[in-house]
Amino acid sequence: MLGISEEEADKLKRQYGLALKSFIDNDHDIYLSTCNVEGKSKTIKSSELIEIIEARIEEMFSLINKDILNQGIKQRINNVILTGQGITNINKSDVAGKIALNIPVKISTGRLVSTIKPSYRTAYALVRYVSSKPFSKSVASTIDVTSDENILKTVFEKIKEFFYS
Repeated sequence: MLGISEEEADKLKRQYGLALKSFIDNDHDIYLSTCNVEGKSKTIKSSELIEIIEARIEEMFSLINKDILNQGIKQRINNVILTGQGITNINKSDVAGKIALNIPVKISTGRLVSTIKPSYRTAYALVRYVSSKPFSKSVASTIDVTSDENILKTVFEKIKEFFYS
């Protein structure tokens, strides 16, 4: 929308990310270094950037609200947990979520999440959050966990059986 690179957009989101324009403390100028509109540099107000972020946040929560209403599960949801760097790096996203969904919204932030493979971060954050709750101490599971190493070992054993039997 601003005609800037994806890298700069991500940097600006991290630096100025705010979910609600009403929380702006200081509306200052932001220089867009990779703007390629009309071949010249561009400066915008931080409020303009936050308006764009706020619109995307509102759209996201609107889609979530519509989905949970359509599935008939909204009345059974006690909390919404936000995970993922995209949303957790935006200040007041939990407040925006609470306003849009009318359900308490929390942000899952784990110090160790950055050390986990990106494809597992959301699952890790959710398991960590649930395991921190008192009721989860008494919940048991019979889910059998098989590591990639065990799967490979089993495949090699089957291949050996085939050739040496």
